[in-house]
Amino acid sequence: MAIKKNITKRKKYPLKYEGNLVIFILSFILFFPLAIVLGMKNGVFLKNNAYYSFSYNGSYGWLIFWTLLFFPIAIILVVINGADLVEEKKSKR
Repeated sequence: MAIKKNITKRKKYPLKYEGNLVIFILSFILFFPLAIVLGMKNGVFLKNNAYYSFSYNGSYGWLIFWTLLFFPIAIILVVINGADLVEEKKSKR
């Protein structure tokens, strides 16, 4: 008679947020443009054993300041300074 083990598989979601989740959820509810900036700063996409994230080339302090004060200036900052898509390979353990 064989012994069966209950093996549970963990679901892997394609999005991951590496910052403070409470601040992200509050900004999502109260002021959506700030949630977009925080998601760009701390968000990670998972696909095919690789992490993809955005890397903003300017100062996040100024970006968040202008997002709170006047959101279109924040969009102009991202366009002028640029944002890169960074890929990191995940190692298998």
